[in-house]
Amino acid sequence: MNLQQEARQMADYYINNPKLEVLFLGGSVSRGWEDRYSDIELFLLWKEPPTDEERQSPIRKAGGEILSFYPYEDLEWSETYLVNGTKFEISSFLTKTVEQFIQDMKNGDLSLEKQCLIGAVADGKPFIGETRFQEIYDRVFPYPERLKKGLIEQAFEFGGPWQSREALIDRGDVLLFQKTLADIGMKLMLSLQALNHQYIHHPGMKWLKETSDRMKWKPDRFYERMTTVFYADNPTERIRVLEQLIYETGQLVQKHNPGLDLTAHMQQAQANRPGVKPS
Repeated sequence: MNLQQEARQMADYYINNPKLEVLFLGGSVSRGWEDRYSDIELFLLWKEPPTDEERQSPIRKAGGEILSFYPYEDLEWSETYLVNGTKFEISSFLTKTVEQFIQDMKNGDLSLEKQCLIGAVADGKPFIGETRFQEIYDRVFPYPERLKKGLIEQAFEFGGPWQSREALIDRGDVLLFQKTLADIGMKLMLSLQALNHQYIHHPGMKWLKETSDRMKWKPDRFYERMTTVFYADNPTERIRVLEQLIYETGQLVQKHNPGLDLTAHMQQAQANRPGVKPS
């Protein structure tokens, strides 16, 4: 039995609760990206708040072992459990919360936490409440233009440590250097996912290769070059590759969004910190 089949089997333990409007599969399994490290992510949308018993009863019926069980916080109920050696991660929301998040995205809200939930809907596979799920899904697209513009403008800021990249290398400040590279890589991914009308599915940009493979517009050999940025031995080579990726990403964004002027941002990205004395 594969993980999708296990997920569907587990969904059957929730099916008779009239308060539950939708149960859908999310995460890597819903996208067909799962590997031996993957768990099963189920998202439950409720008409009204579930009781602890309503959350625990399906786990008991499946013979599961609860690993964590959290009360309502940050608009979510969550728990994790094992069933026959497979880990399940459950995220429960009121349906009206998800609908509000969708409206927030349309209004230009840049919250990655909200967007990750919408990203789960965008790639979700419903097991309970298919019709209701489709109604919610239909509100997710088309991808909001205000969200795209806001994310790109926010991401294309390259001040701070990036402008001190040469100094970080010369000083051997390896921790801040690595963090700076990662921060810039995140900015590029945010920009490219917005450009390609892809909702963010994880705030840490998990599944980088698979996510970039989905993109229609991206720099040539994007994933391979990003790998060079983080694994090449020569730190100067790493920043040169990243400088070029910033430039090419900016060119793509402006080509497909002529109303966005990133000229000043791209100049900032190529500049070094002012006031540096000659060596």
